[in-house]
Amino acid sequence: MRVTSLKLAVSVLFMAAALTIVPMASANSTTFSLSFNNLGISGSVGTVTIADTGLNQVTVSIMMNTGFSAKLNGGDFAFNGPSGLTLSGVSGFTADANSGLDFKHLKTSQNMSMFGNFAFDFTNVKGEPHGVVSADTVAFVLTASGLSASQFTGVTLHFCTASGSNCGPNTGFASSTPEITTVPEPGSLGLMGTGLVGLGGLIRRRWLRSKTL
Repeated sequence: MRVTSLKLAVSVLFMAAALTIVPMASANSTTFSLSFNNLGISGSVGTVTIADTGLNQVTVSIMMNTGFSAKLNGGDFAFNGPSGLTLSGVSGFTADANSGLDFKHLKTSQNMSMFGNFAFDFTNVKGEPHGVVSADTVAFVLTASGLSASQFTGVTLHFCTASGSNCGPNTGFASSTPEITTVPEPGSLGLMGTGLVGLGGLIRRRWLRSKTL
């Protein structure tokens, strides 16, 4: 009975170790806190999360804090870090309950207020219902060759100092550098796997020793 239990324990440990050592699919995600703005407002006005959601593809998710919204009509969404972004590479655009949206223009090397030049500036959302000029949540997919979330080093967007779809009373630009990076940790997983292998080897040696006694 004891020998059978030891065999089972060794098998389970080696299976767990193997699962932790197997490489995981990349699913990087970086969240930017919009804690800098040109209106003198203290604290963050929202967050922008960029996540790998497919091959050569990331999803940009914008969540504005209470009292702020992302400007759509006449607005800007600018990025630094990646390369090869195009208007045709934008898909799945939604803003609050509105879907099927798109950007009218894409500028390169655009100066964004006090925050300097940005490599890609998507501007002026089209397709929103009449009267909708801002949104509390915005999401869209970007597709480009070799694109990944880890490439993004900075974001800036046009925002309004009121929640909802009517923007106002003031507008400004908010920017940030990466704040939170969530990445599957292959190093930690590999370390855990190595530890499990070592533990399994120790149990196996004790089991073999018990058989010889």
